[in-house]
Amino acid sequence: MNKRTLLQCKLFVFDMDGTLILGNKPLSCARELIEYMRRSNRRFVIVTNNSSEPNEKHAKNLSRILGIKITADEIYSSLDHLGNYLKKHGMIENVFPLLTRSSKRYLHHKYGVKFSDKSPRLVVVGFDKELTYSKLADACIFIQKGVPWVLVHPDLRCPAEAGYLPDAGSIGKAIELTTGTRPIAILGKPSSEMLIEISLKNNVSTREVCYIGDRIYTDIRMAVESNAIPILVLSGEATLQDLISDVALQEKRILVFKDLCDLLDALGAMCSSSENLECI
Repeated sequence: MNKRTLLQCKLFVFDMDGTLILGNKPLSCARELIEYMRRSNRRFVIVTNNSSEPNEKHAKNLSRILGIKITADEIYSSLDHLGNYLKKHGMIENVFPLLTRSSKRYLHHKYGVKFSDKSPRLVVVGFDKELTYSKLADACIFIQKGVPWVLVHPDLRCPAEAGYLPDAGSIGKAIELTTGTRPIAILGKPSSEMLIEISLKNNVSTREVCYIGDRIYTDIRMAVESNAIPILVLSGEATLQDLISDVALQEKRILVFKDLCDLLDALGAMCSSSENLECI
């Protein structure tokens, strides 16, 4: 796959943590790339597995870190994927959550999810930064009594400036080891359903989506399994050697850029060489 593949992209989907930002730090050319998207009339969505905050908070944080206005409508998170999953399967009633208060409010107001800590029908496990041992113990007891559980996203760790933090996947592993029970569904990236939802919402085919991320086991796998155009940036978690060593991806066509600055340069070159793109 060569850089001219970028001409096929009608929607650019960006991973957030590790691609655009790292903790409270913007990554190189993140602001410039988003500004370029807007100037050249390219549609984009910022997608995150981070289920610890609602989209409004993600947008506010991104706006502060990048120094440009990001709106909640430009964010799609694992909470949205969860909300759609619960509605589709008739599971919005009596949910026991390992989620933050703000994430619970978001799911209730936007998707009608109703929570309960007594006789739940489902346990939902997300990136709960307000997790207590009591909540974790209750979730394990409910699951051992036969209540099914859903993992909102499989991320084992969340990147931060000082290092990595335990994420939803780590909490899920503790529950699985304790209960001996696997979740009935693992949502978020790398589930192809998440990117399919985003493409349908934006009226494009997944083949017309360029997905930009820094993780192979979530970002790149989701793009590949969705038939989107996968773009790996090497400024985050993954290295080129990680990609070369991944047997499952060795036959796949993946664009690789050193960082977002490298991608921005390529987009600028494509833009100036094509009559089909509106560029400024």
